[in-house]
Amino acid sequence: MKPALATIERSVPRLGLSCDDLAMSLGVSPTTVRKMVEEGALPRPRVWGSRKIWRTAEIDAAMAEWPTDGQSEDEAVASDEWRADD
Repeated sequence: MKPALATIERSVPRLGLSCDDLAMSLGVSPTTVRKMVEEGALPRPRVWGSRKIWRTAEIDAAMAEWPTDGQSEDEAVASDEWRADD
């Protein structure tokens, strides 16, 4: 018996996301994703032909730099907490 396609898709790690997939993952709209990129909160996507793909590792690293709730951006930069570039 062949495994269902949905089972196979879940077992394959996602290395990159489209704008729509990234928006869904973050719980925001694609317009908000593009705004977050313009503001520097998210990295620019990689381009392959006409496709734009966000690397999940880069998204994770960018989000690790965001301040936590109740913390200013200045405090986040000066914090001794773990950082993606360490």
